[in-house]
Amino acid sequence: MSDTGRDFDETARRAAERAAKGASELADDAGERLDDLGDRVGRAAGAVGDAVGDAVRDARASATGSIDAMSAQASAAATEAREVLDDGVAYVKARYRENPVAVIAIGAAAVLGVCLLIKAVMRR
Repeated sequence: MSDTGRDFDETARRAAERAAKGASELADDAGERLDDLGDRVGRAAGAVGDAVGDAVRDARASATGSIDAMSAQASAAATEAREVLDDGVAYVKARYRENPVAVIAIGAAAVLGVCLLIKAVMRR
C-alpha cells in the first residue's frame, strides 16, 4: 500500500474516532450538567415540599431517558460516519489506482478549500 493510501486510511480512522469521541463527550457533558441541575433543583425542592420533589424526580427520569436516547443516536451517527468514511476510503483508493494525479489534485484542492474556510472563520 502506498504512503498516500496509508494516509487516507489513517485520516479516515482518526476522523471516525474523533466523531465518536465528540458524540460521547457531548452526551457525557449533557448528562453531567443535567445531573448538576437536578441536584440543585432537588435541594431547593426539599425546602418546598414533597410535591415539588416528586416533580423533580419525574423530570430527572424523563431527562435521563432523553439523554440515553441522545447518546444512542450519537453512537449510531458515529458508527454510520465510520462506515461512510470506510466506503469513502475504499472509493478513493480505487480511484487512486486508476488515476493518482487526479486524486492528488482533488485532495490538494480540498485541503486548500478547508484552509481558506478556516481562515475566513478565524477572521470573524
